[in-house]
Parts: sequence; structure tokens; C-alpha cells
Amino acid sequence: MKYLVYLFLFVFVSCFSSLVFGDEPYDLPPLHHPVEIPIPVDMTLPSEFALGDQKELVCDTCHGIENLEEIPLDEVDIDEHNFLHLGPYPDLTDFCYHCHEKQEHERYNLHLMIDKQGEIIDSGCIYCHTETPDPTITDQANEMEFRLSKEKLCYGCHLKTPHLNALVHMREPEEELLELKHLAEKKHDVNLPLDEEGQIACITCHSPHQAGVIDPDTPAGRVVEENPVDEGILYKRTAWSRVFSEDKAKRLQEWKAEQKSKFTLSEYQRVEKEILLRLPAKDGTLCLSCHEFED
Repeated sequence: MKYLVYLFLFVFVSCFSSLVFGDEPYDLPPLHHPVEIPIPVDMTLPSEFALGDQKELVCDTCHGIENLEEIPLDEVDIDEHNFLHLGPYPDLTDFCYHCHEKQEHERYNLHLMIDKQGEIIDSGCIYCHTETPDPTITDQANEMEFRLSKEKLCYGCHLKTPHLNALVHMREPEEELLELKHLAEKKHDVNLPLDEEGQIACITCHSPHQAGVIDPDTPAGRVVEENPVDEGILYKRTAWSRVFSEDKAKRLQEWKAEQKSKFTLSEYQRVEKEILLRLPAKDGTLCLSCHEFED
């Protein structure tokens, strides 16, 4: 979400800076909110957010550093606690929500498919499908058309590596694994579908449909959903958290070096409640659908 905010601010400033500042030199960073603009009459700001004489945005509206406009841009310490009022902010968008409504700027969750009245929100179906499917028809899987390949649909919103070992699974399964998968499908009365090329994909383990959209008594409608979709997965710290973190530390360091990434992971936490899975994963049922482990 914050990257969308950055992009919006960049485009907004690029397009309207000439209108606000005329032909005067514009010496502000690109990711900067426009100033000298009156706020909407229905917008309420915290008391610390000072406005200009005409109720317009000025430097002091957002920043608490004294005489900030007189400090050379490359000398401004953005890590000062009062660089942004009421800071610091782990996430920049937390600052934005002092003035802007958070709900109006949140990313649309297309997995939230059932409204408060229990009715299916079919307007979201066409994000993935070319036409809205009839959820009561259980044998239409081969007839449905998608806007993109199923894997690209997932990557439109999710990372290719949402969890460890994700990419390792994205391959055509061997015959032995396929046999285990077929046995698990019969045993648990569930679908573990492959993609168009016969490869394991996100949808093999994850269900894109909220529980209740497809008849739960059918293999395609089986969904593990222990937490509300709009709340997501629930994690819990355990006594083993540090042990698991240390076990993965070396592998993560090697990955960061290979990818030249500054990305860091927080301490390992165990999944307490899981959602949108075809079978439970935290007890190993999902993994055992395709894998065999020695005792």
C-alpha cells in the first residue's frame, strides 16, 4: 500500500507543482506532499498540524523541526523524532492517516467475497475470471476462462516468495508425488489442482475463494478458514520461536547476500489460525498430501 502512496505523491507533485509554485524553482524531494494548498472543509487535522493563514498546508503542518525551510535539503535529518509530527512512524502511511481516511485508501481484498448479509459479492469475480461463474455449478472448472494464467493472477497482488520454499514448489510434480496427491484428494475429499501446464501452483495449496462461496460439501469448496479473511493469518510467539529463528538464520543470510537484499524477517512465530488453505498446514496434513517423511 505504501508504494501506491509514494507513486501517487510523485505523480501529484510532478503534475501540479507548476500550478502551485508557478515558474519558481521547485527544490523539494519528489516524494513530498504538495504545500500551499487549502485543506478540504471536511478534513480534520490533529492540533499539532499547523496551517497557514488561509488554512493551507505549510511546512509546519507535517514537520516539527524548527525553521525547516531554511535548512539545506541534504542536511535535513529525517530520522529526528519530530521530523514528522507525532513520530516516528515505522510505516509512512501511518502518518498519512492522520488526515486521510485509512479505509478509503486500503487495497481492495478480492478474497473477501461474502458481505455482511451472507450474499456473494460477485463484482469481484471478474478480477480473475472473464465472466462471473455460477458457484452452484460444480463441474465447470474446465470451461472457465481467466484473464491471465492462474499463477500470474496471484502475482498481481502477492509476492512470488510469500513464504519460505514457495518457489521450490513451482514445478511439475514427479509421478510418485502425483500418486500421493491423488490419494490425498480421495482421502480428504478435496481438490489440489495444478496449473495449466501441470505444475504445482499457488492454488494447489491455497484456495482463492472465501469459505462458503463454493459448496463446502464439494472438493472444490473445502477451505480451511479459522480466522476472518479481512484479518488474515494469526501468528503467536512460542517458546520455540528463537530456536526456529536461529535454525533459519544462516539460510536467510545466504539468500540476502545472493539477492543483494536489505530485507529482514522478524522473529519466527507459529501459525495460530490459518485461512484460505485447502487442507490444514499447521498440523502437517497439507504437506503430507504430497510428501512422505521418515520417522
